Amino acid sequence: MLSSLARQKSSYVEPSIINDKVIKDIALAMIGLNDPYTASHIEEVAELVKSIAAKMNMSDAEIERLALAGFLHDIGKQAIPSSILSKPSALSDEEFALVKTHVEIGVQLLEYANVSPDIIRTVSEHHERLDGSGYPLGLRGEQISLPGQILGIADVISAITSKRTYRLAASREETIRILNNSCPHHFSPAVVAAAIECL
Repeated sequence: MLSSLARQKSSYVEPSIINDKVIKDIALAMIGLNDPYTASHIEEVAELVKSIAAKMNMSDAEIERLALAGFLHDIGKQAIPSSILSKPSALSDEEFALVKTHVEIGVQLLEYANVSPDIIRTVSEHHERLDGSGYPLGLRGEQISLPGQILGIADVISAITSKRTYRLAASREETIRILNNSCPHHFSPAVVAAAIECL
């Protein structure tokens, strides 16, 4: 239903700064109701992408679009039961498969909300990896945009450096090791280097 509604939208209108703030506030409110951890996670990711993008000399406009994508990247988790999102142990294969649908659901929601196509693309790519091992489409190499890679690595950093009920937060040294090991099959050397500088 969401995709059919999205197709009815005839034109995209560039949002104002005020609208961007409203979008951020709505995303935080929606996600926070379902999963407080994800609400704090998206704020952290939004800050991380700004830092990484600045290290990579992206323009102010590109950085702001990336930050908005950071706020919106997990909005599809509204469709995932909170019992799964806040499960105090590792997910089963079936539960993880359900969690993975948050990307496509998020894209559908953002299309319906008439969010900028480049922001939607960035959100859609945040779990894609250069070697094709990511999801939902298994994109490879240059099929994944630079903003998509930046959002993806910021998402990883926030996740592994946050304490959960079933594991401890990774130290700075361990995070650097994980990031270096993700290069070049998951993220490009340039993105990894910029991310490490921001830790």
